[in-house]
Parts: sequence; C-alpha cells; structure tokens
Amino acid sequence: MLISKSDLVTLQEHTGKLLIASETLQTWLESSYGDYVRFTNEATLTELRHYWTQYVSADVSGKSKIDVNVRNGMSKRSKEIGTSSFAHGLRSAGPLWLSGLEVLGHTYRRYWETGVAGGNTADCTKLGQKSHVNPMFAVSSAPLGEFAVHYGSEPLLGFHLAETFRKLYYCEEKKALAAQSDRLVEAAKTQFTDWCHAFSALVRSRRVCVQLFSGEAVALCHQLQLGIGEARFYTKPWKLQPLRLDGHAGQNEFRWPSLDRFDVIDTSNLGDHVGLINMIVATAPLLRTQATSVLCTESLLAASDDPTSSLSAVLGTDIVTFSLFIGLAPTGLLAGTTFEAVSNEAGLQSMSRPVGIQKQSQYRLRIHWKSPYVQSSSACPVSSDKEKALKQVSVDADGLATWLFSIYKKMFAKEDLSTLFSALQSMQNKQYSTDMQPYTRAAIVALIRVLKTTVLTDWGLVMTTFLDMVESDRTLLVGSNSLQELNMHFALFGVWTLPVLAQGPRRIQKTFNLQLRPRSNVEGVLGGPDPPSIVHIILSVPRKSLEVFTSGTGKISSTPGIHVSVKQQCGDQQYENCFHTFHCYFGRAFQGGDDGGPDIFEEDDKGWLGSADLVIMCPVPTFGLLTGPRSGLKVCLALNRTTENVGLYTPKLGPLLTVFETSMDNRRRVSICEHPAYMNTKDSIASHQKWLQMHSIRTEAKTTASAILDSNHRAKKLAVRIAFIQCSEEAKALASGIFVAVAPVSSSTVILKLGDTLSRRLVFPFPVQSSNCKTRIARKSSWIEVEAPIYVAPQPDAFDMWTKVHTKPDGSLSLGSIPRVNLDIQPAVSSATKKDQGWLNLLMGGTLSETEKYLKDHNQDLSTHPKIDLKESLNIIIQSFAGFNPKAKGRPIQYFQLTLSRNNSCHTLIFVSGLHHDLDLGSVVLDAWVLPLTTDRVQKLAPGLQGLLSAEPPPVGVYLSDRESTMWKRLLPALAERCRTWNHKASCEYRNNGQIPLSVEADQNPLCGCGEGQVTPRFTKVKQWAPFAKYVTRIAIAPVFPVPYLESLMRFPNTEVSTATTGQRPRCDICNASPGQLLACSGCSKARYCSKECQKAAWKAHKVKCKK
Repeated sequence: MLISKSDLVTLQEHTGKLLIASETLQTWLESSYGDYVRFTNEATLTELRHYWTQYVSADVSGKSKIDVNVRNGMSKRSKEIGTSSFAHGLRSAGPLWLSGLEVLGHTYRRYWETGVAGGNTADCTKLGQKSHVNPMFAVSSAPLGEFAVHYGSEPLLGFHLAETFRKLYYCEEKKALAAQSDRLVEAAKTQFTDWCHAFSALVRSRRVCVQLFSGEAVALCHQLQLGIGEARFYTKPWKLQPLRLDGHAGQNEFRWPSLDRFDVIDTSNLGDHVGLINMIVATAPLLRTQATSVLCTESLLAASDDPTSSLSAVLGTDIVTFSLFIGLAPTGLLAGTTFEAVSNEAGLQSMSRPVGIQKQSQYRLRIHWKSPYVQSSSACPVSSDKEKALKQVSVDADGLATWLFSIYKKMFAKEDLSTLFSALQSMQNKQYSTDMQPYTRAAIVALIRVLKTTVLTDWGLVMTTFLDMVESDRTLLVGSNSLQELNMHFALFGVWTLPVLAQGPRRIQKTFNLQLRPRSNVEGVLGGPDPPSIVHIILSVPRKSLEVFTSGTGKISSTPGIHVSVKQQCGDQQYENCFHTFHCYFGRAFQGGDDGGPDIFEEDDKGWLGSADLVIMCPVPTFGLLTGPRSGLKVCLALNRTTENVGLYTPKLGPLLTVFETSMDNRRRVSICEHPAYMNTKDSIASHQKWLQMHSIRTEAKTTASAILDSNHRAKKLAVRIAFIQCSEEAKALASGIFVAVAPVSSSTVILKLGDTLSRRLVFPFPVQSSNCKTRIARKSSWIEVEAPIYVAPQPDAFDMWTKVHTKPDGSLSLGSIPRVNLDIQPAVSSATKKDQGWLNLLMGGTLSETEKYLKDHNQDLSTHPKIDLKESLNIIIQSFAGFNPKAKGRPIQYFQLTLSRNNSCHTLIFVSGLHHDLDLGSVVLDAWVLPLTTDRVQKLAPGLQGLLSAEPPPVGVYLSDRESTMWKRLLPALAERCRTWNHKASCEYRNNGQIPLSVEADQNPLCGCGEGQVTPRFTKVKQWAPFAKYVTRIAIAPVFPVPYLESLMRFPNTEVSTATTGQRPRCDICNASPGQLLACSGCSKARYCSKECQKAAWKAHKVKCKK
C-alpha cells in the first residue's frame, strides 16, 4: 500500500504511456500493448482510462486527503487485528500449514502496520520516513479518497511457499519472526519475478491474449449467450450503461478468440456472492460440449458446519440430480477421489473459527464441473458440439415440476415465516453463505431456461404443474406477491408465456374477464388501443429518502436487499405485487416525445456522492396497472423482509420497511414506458426465444435416456431405450424370440447383445452401476430398455472411473479427473530429515475418509474396496522414499516392487527419483518411473533385476490384492499422462488397439510404448538403473484424498491399523501416522503423537479430558 518516491515516479510514467496508447480502441490496437491486451468493449477502455488518469493526477503527498485516508484506514485495521492470528494466509504454506500459523499471523499484522508485504526489512528500510501512498490502492470505484482495501488482504496469500516453510522450520535453525517473514517475502518476490519472465515469453511468442471487461459477471455471461449484437443487459448495477460487446470491431479475427464457446471457464468464488446456481446457469451454456471442457467454481464461505452437505446446501438439492439435469457434474462426484490435499483445508477450518463480530467462517472448496458422459472405451473420441444426445435425459413431467418446486422453496427459504425466528436465532451465532439470499424469481426462470436445453419432457405440463404449486403455496411470506414477477420473467426469457401475457391486455380483456379501466381514463403508453403486455415503471426516488442508508454522509452504511412494490388499495381488487429484478441509476428521466413516457435518460456520474435522485426502471405486467381505479395505485421502494432488515430498519422505516411510496398519479415521480433506457423489450424476448430454439433438444433420436426419480424426487436410476426400425435385422430377431443379454463395458456404457451376431452399444448420459442392469423387451413394438442404478461416488466402481484417460478427436489424450503436473518446475523436497515426518504424516493421514478408516480399523473385508488398499500402498511408497520406513534406517528407498499377494509374483517395478511439492494442490508428488514386467522383459532384464535385489537399502515389496492390482494397471496410464512431456506417436498402441489401458492382466503391459526410454538426468544418474532406461515410462505418483462434499474426512481417532511395511503399530491421534515410535502425553500417558507439531495442534481439545 506504500511505495517509494522512485516507484511512484515509475508507476505514473508508465500510466502516462498507457493513457497515450488508449485514446481510442484503434490507437490501442496499434500500440505495443494491443497484441496481448484487448478490451471487450469501449466502456471498459473508458473506465480504465478513468483510473489511469487518477493514478497520474492523484495527490499522494504527505497530509493530502488521499494520504490521510489510506494511512488512517491502515491504522484502523491494524488496531482491529491487534495480536490476533488470522489463518487464511496459511493456504500459501500447502501441507506445511501447521508450521506457518505463527509467522503468517505476524506477516498479516505487519502488512497492515507498515503497508508493505510482511513488513519486510528491505522494503521498510527503502521507504524510511518518505513513503508514499500507492495510487493503485488509494483509487477505486469507491468515492475518491475513501479507503476501500479489503480487510482480508494479505500479499503472500497468492504465492506457493511450502518449500520455504520447510527450510525455515525443518532444515535450518529457527529464526526470529521478522527474519522468517523476510524469507517468505523474498521467496514470494522471486516467484513473482519468474512469473513475469514467463508471461513476457508468452507475449513475445504471441501465445497469449488477455481480454478485459469491467462490469457485472453474470450479465456478461448472459449477453455472451445471446451473441455480440444489441445489448440486452446493463453493464453493472447503479450505472446507465448498456452492455455492448463492441471491442472486437475492426480487430484481426485470428487474434480474437470466440466469444460464445470456451474450453475452460474459471469463476473464482463469485458464486459466494451471486449464488452458485446463478453462476452455473450463466456459464454452463458457454462451455464447449467436449468431455475435456471444464467449468471451475470455488467457494470460500462455509455453507454449513459439515462440509459433506456444503455443495447440496448451496444447490438446494442433491448433487446427482442437479448434475444429471444440468448436464455438468463435479469431477469428485464422478471419480470419488481428488488429488487436492483437502485435509489441509479441514485443518485450517478447525483453526480459523469466526472471531468477535466476524460470524462467517471460511472453507475453501474448489470444484471442477465436466460433462458426466463417460465413453465406453477410453480411446473413443470425446463428444462434439453436434452430439447433443450425449447429455440429454428424459424426465417425467410431474416429477420434474416437483423437483423444481423444491429448489424454488430452497431459493426463497428466508420468506418462510415458520423458520424466520429460528433463522434469526441461528444467525446471531454464526452465518453461512446460504444466508446471503442471492436469488430473485428471475433466477429460477434462468435455471429452467437452461434445463429446457438439457432435459426432454412435456414442458407444457411441467410449467403448468410448477406454477400451480407456486400459486397454491402458503409457506413463503411473499410468494403470492411475487407470482406476477415470476410469470413475467418466464415471458421475458422466452421460456413460457401465460395466455394473459401472450397478447396485450386490451385484446384478451373479454377472454379472461379482466375488469380494466377504459382507455378514456388512461394516458400514455397504457392508453393506446393495443398496449404491450409488459411495460416499465420509471420511479424517481428522492435523494432524501436514501439517507436511511447513508445517514446523510454519502457513504453507504449497509446494502440491504430492495424491491419495487405495486399496490392497488381501492376497490374490490386490492393487491400488492412485488418485483425484485430491476435496474437503477442516479440521474433523471424525462419526456422528449408525445407518448407520455420518458425517452431521455441522464446519469449523474457522481452516484451516491451526487445530489441526483435514484431512477428505477422496473418491468411489470401491464394488466395490473389497468386494474381498479388509478387513484388507488401506488408504487413504492421497500426493503426485503429478511431477519436482518426487520431488526435493523423497522425503527427507521416502520413495519412495512418502506423507503419511498407515492401514487401512480404523481407524474413528477412516476411514469410508464414500453422499453427501458437504450433497450427494446420485444427484441430481447425474441433473442431469448431464438437461443432456446437453437439449443433445445430434438426428439428424432431412436435412442433415449430417461431418469427415474424416487419418492423424494431424486434421480436414482437411468433407463436407456433403443427403438429398432421395423423390418430391420434387430426387429426381426426380437420378433423371433432371440436371446437378449447385456454386457457392461464401462461405467456408462453397455453392449446390448441380440443372439451371437447382433449387438448395439448403449450409452447412459451419467455413470451407472452397469453391472447391475435390468432389461425390458417389447418384441412386437421392437424396442429394448436397459435400466441401471445411478453410480454415486464413493460407491465401489468396478471400472475405476477416476483413472480414465480420454482420446480427443485429433487423437491426442486428455485426463478425466486427474490433474496434470509439470514435475520439472515443482520444487523438490530436498534432503528430507526426520523433522519432515511430522508434516508428511499429517498430510498422508488425511487420505482416508472416516468410512475408510472404520473399515480398516474393524478388519472389514476390503476385497470390494481396493481404493483403500491403494491409498495405503501410496502411503508406503511416499513415506519409504522420504526415509521413514523402519527397514531403511532413515535412508530413502528408491525401488519398489508391485507384487500379487496370492502368488508372491512381482509384475511392476517403480523407480523413484525425487519427492516434490505439488504447489497447486497443496500436496506432494513423486517423480517416478514405471517398468511393467512381461515374460519377455524378465528374461531380457534378468541380470539387472538381480542387481536391484542386492541394493542397499533393499527394495520394498508392495503387496496387492487382485482388485488393487487391476486398479494399479488402470491407474498407470493416467499417472504417465499426468506428467507427459513427449508426444504420442502415430503408431501408438492406445490408438491402434482402441483401449486404455492396453491390458489389466498381471503379466501384461498396460502402457503404450510412446513414452518408453524418455528418461531425464534424474534417472540416468543412478547407475544401477541403466539397464532399464530403455523400457521405463515416467509417472507422477501422489496421495489420493476423499472428496469433502461426499465423505467426512477422517477425524484421526487413536487406533491401530496394520500396514504392509510396519505391521501392527499405534497411530498418531492427530494425523494417523504410524512412524514406529510415538510421543506420549506427559499428563495422561494415553494420547499419542508423532511429533511436537501434532501435540500442539491437539492440545486445545485434549486438555479438557487430559488426566481425567
């Protein structure tokens, strides 16, 4: 936040260059920046120029307004922090998070005290007494001079500091906190420098183009769905700026990527603030329909105390049904495993409970959404944009309507009076992300709009049934008040139009017996012979009425939810309709034409700091404005009746929470027009209808898949029906009574066999238990239906779906759920010592879920749970290489034999050359080489194999059951693909044989030969390995963790579990490690710990029962 004079001069000089280059979009494109930085629209360029101008002209001299505000803001936050420790910076430490608690608390406090990262000595010395406020921190979208740096800002959070922590705590003598902080900042600066060099290299090679947009993310996504034509949304709230994507005009099309389809979409944690469903609905249609395409979402705010219910809580339904219907599923749901060290986050959550007034706790949850379609063979091409049948599913209309209504109830649960008091009591103690109420009626409509492109059903019946449920519901406080808004948005989104909105109210007056005021008593757009069915109320709210939010200071004290209410308070037809979706800006709207409605709109750029009124443009159904006497119509701006608003604003605004109310006759404050500013309602509806027509499912396919819902309206089974053409060979065979059989091929594919000669491949749109199928056969009608239960991780998966490797249409390979890693740039865990055992045990101890731990502890039959044994084998290999195998006496073991337990035969050799941090996943990874043994290879390599057996320390045999052996064979291609640096050849066996792996048999090679012999110096430096260099393939071995939104993570009870290397040994109470010798609690002698770090971590909870 503070910089030196020289840095300030550099910043302002460079900003001046940017201003010169950005006078117009064209001058920017012609500048040196135009090749790699673009603007999606001219408005973004204009806004950035506004900030750049302020950077150049900002007065940041001592005692200036900006200088005083920033330093006062820093001082205030520093005092709030005090001596407290804030744990969110620990994410930068990866698996060494427990070691960083003290020093990262120190760096956070010092940052806010000094204004430089970690309060590091070098920068503080450089600044001395002549520091200057950094204009980039002082200038923001907040009013000029107002301090707006987020209270959670921590510069070190964005860097990977695991190895730096390890060196500080395990390889060197412990230093003072200030010295530790300096080392961390130095490491972060080095990483940033490396990143800058890497980015510059990409720029020089013309391989990167960054497109910038300033505005509201959800609006941008919806505009991208409809195309880059006329604006259908506004750029951002509180601004009168249509969202036009005009930045592409005149640009080289080759350098301008497609704006309507993307391979990767990363939404960061926007879902915390705008609602996860809103985010998925906005982005899912923009994702390419390739099996390799991915939508990344992230949450930081905890949705519940139990992480296993967090995702279902924010979705408002079970994960499987939502994923099946939307056409995207979390990879963790499909795979049942993750390589991300989720146990780190569980530990951080336990140490970062809300403090003081901060009632919201954090739990970081990263989710990758992909198409749930899984091919029958991993070597088959993935889906293309034209193959919509891969994700379509048919659903019973009544069941779908009931499911939608359940989500509707969850979206607006805060309107339920029966839960209002309990919710208020709960929020006094703790708040969750689900308390933020990010949804309006437009949200459920947008969801249904997307479902119409992925779900095949009788949508007419779905809509009438759903609306009947909504209309009959009496549990939601304002449910009936929002019914008109719901129906209106169905029409605006082109999803469904009630007859009463299909035409103007005058046309249908007699049909629906509407008692409308005569035209002689109506003016403006409402008084025409055929007024539109939807119009916009333009409400001008006096500035003085807004002082309830600003206290007259111009600074917003809170941001409560608001809505527009239209009331009829006279006559027999009294009503109130509430509308929560509208647009507003500060300025004025006035009439320039003769239709009675405003057609000139002016904005006050000063916004909240200005003096202009708040102008609200709210769409409403027309017939409500023509019902009853005009004198009884009132329109008001009011707060949503939430627990927070009722408690905070009732004394100021009264029980109805009315901010401003006026009569429809108040022409100074209220007017009606057909369209909002700079937009056309009819064209917008037509755009949505066109989009739906382009993307909706066609029913010509002879093969259809149906979802079977249970009594709770959750998808439990799938049925695929194939109809044969009359007189076809299949139809004739069925009619003749031929035998029909089903053979599973993968988790989503079966082969339907008709006798010995005829067969068809049936693909389910979601993974199923394909070995548990049932068939229905209509021999006269010539169709067959195959039904199977939906597969839900972490159920046992006979095909080990999480190990899948897919082949793309161009022949290249891609991983399903396992992330890639570049082993050559991951920092090495060099010279591991006994001190490293604590953090490594803590990491490896989190690989088992509670259920898996229970099965191991109680000696359950694990033949159907080979993944548990696999995790144990991975633990053996990693711990042994780190030097923590008792047999090796502290020396690293580099050579492992995968051996079948039933016949003591070794079928695979693994050579390990290094242990590295996996920075992105907060884990570790082994740089290893695999050699599958076949009969021919054993004979060729006999002398070399004999030499390995006499190596010191001796090799470790990892003993496998048949099921675990099969899992290893399926996993090896994925582990090779994960770190691949070579290209597959035209003669690749994967491509020619049409399957990955090539075989799962013990004496067969599962890998193609393309990567054999591609060794690095890390392999060749071990002389004993030289005979094998021609045959080995590089792989990346890493721990496998449970999926936190599916399984409870292990709570590390004090139990004894057998392992292949150490036998029956007690385990650490915290991390579940079994190092051979544990530390006993000196107080009770019962608790056991593997290290002092684990003992310290356990003390807060253990001290309560110690000595009892």
